[in-house]
Amino acid sequence: MLPIRESRAVAVAAMVMMFALATACGPAASGPPAATGGAGPAGAAGGAVAGSGGVASGSGGSGAHGAHGADTWSGGTTTPGTGGAPATGGDGAGGRGTASGGAGSDGGAGSGGATATGGVNATGGGAGSSAGVNLGTGGPFPFPQNKKSSSCSLATAANAAASVRTAYDEWKATFVSPTGAGVAGNLRVVRTTDNNDTVSEGIGYGMLAAVYMADRPTFDGLWSYAKSHLDTKGLMNWQLSATGTVIGQGSATDADEDIAWALVMASNQWSSAAYLADARAMITALLTSSVADDGMLKPGDSWGPMNVTFPDYFSPAYFRVFAAVTGNARWTGDILDRNYIILANVTGTHGLVPDRSNGTYQISGSYAYDACRTPWRIGMDYCFNAEPRAQAYLAKVGAFFDGIGAANIGDSYSPTGMPLSMNKNMAFIGPAGVAGMAGFPMLLNDAFVFGAQNLGDKQYYPQSLKLVTMLMMSGNFLDYTR
Repeated sequence: MLPIRESRAVAVAAMVMMFALATACGPAASGPPAATGGAGPAGAAGGAVAGSGGVASGSGGSGAHGAHGADTWSGGTTTPGTGGAPATGGDGAGGRGTASGGAGSDGGAGSGGATATGGVNATGGGAGSSAGVNLGTGGPFPFPQNKKSSSCSLATAANAAASVRTAYDEWKATFVSPTGAGVAGNLRVVRTTDNNDTVSEGIGYGMLAAVYMADRPTFDGLWSYAKSHLDTKGLMNWQLSATGTVIGQGSATDADEDIAWALVMASNQWSSAAYLADARAMITALLTSSVADDGMLKPGDSWGPMNVTFPDYFSPAYFRVFAAVTGNARWTGDILDRNYIILANVTGTHGLVPDRSNGTYQISGSYAYDACRTPWRIGMDYCFNAEPRAQAYLAKVGAFFDGIGAANIGDSYSPTGMPLSMNKNMAFIGPAGVAGMAGFPMLLNDAFVFGAQNLGDKQYYPQSLKLVTMLMMSGNFLDYTR
């Protein structure tokens, strides 16, 4: 039986107390959102490049992570970035190179853009300006797209797109409901085994799936529900009862990141300035309330100065786009770099990051129901941006799970690779399959097939991760800004 993740709130509260004592920080914030799951890493430092109408921003970091341009894609239908609306603060056609300070060779220019002030052209990285940054236009992108990047492979299973469509239809029929969602048109994602409550994490997963499936009514219904449950800081309260009462105050950073990313993708999918404005507001609120001064991600907006982070909340591919949307280079500067440093320090031999850590890289917990999402989030940055730090992580965790075999992956591991629980479900197998996209084709294909056959646990959480990872493995979880 799959453990109910949110029943671990007591354990998480104990963890918070432990961290508070160890780091001489204040008491735990009310309504800890740990139960909503984790986030992935931030976008690569520097090298986001702009085509016509885009913006190129470099973070002034090391030359090794210099100009990562737009990846090249094959298959499916692509809409190039030329002619897109300029990003906020952008210079229109040709783009503009910016650096957040720092020396070294970061801050490569986009095609037609100037070299970032304070840096020199990156060595060893191509400018990659073939697509640029495209915001609020470029769609529609009908399902399926089935796009393969130059960095990553796709699952080769027969009828992959049909399997994803089936997974989405079943997930939507089981977990998406207007009951208890408030006004007509609102929709929520229901955790059927948790008193039919809703968590912001589920809204994020639903919005991601809906935008990639080109299902605007479902997307709008979920976003309307989310907007009706924002806290005073502009982020979504992490847990709502079956009737919409707030029972988990404060936000969960992973959910807010997913919602913001989905809004940016929706702005391109349906050429909407309104979605883009909503995304910009949420990204700004995230930076204000859910990022520490040194760039470390906080678990949510109610954690204050506590020295706690969830490594799997780090979603670096998102952060590159967040920088373009807001014109704030911190997303591709200290935020990106700080969380990649944390990831590197808690990765261990096999890539099995812990559920929780802190600014001094303490290992707290096992590779369990938060940490399991890490390969999916880091995999995006390698597949979309060819980020070397992402590749290094995926090489470790991919080799570990490839050696086990997708169908044999359990649902908890110690940092040294000892299995702690052997339930089989797509919360673990799906993200492992995304790691397989970076050079482990059998792991990739077998994980996809496991999901397509609907094996393993049928509860909300593994079924949600099944859906988003099958989208990724089939080439349908994309960065529409490229």
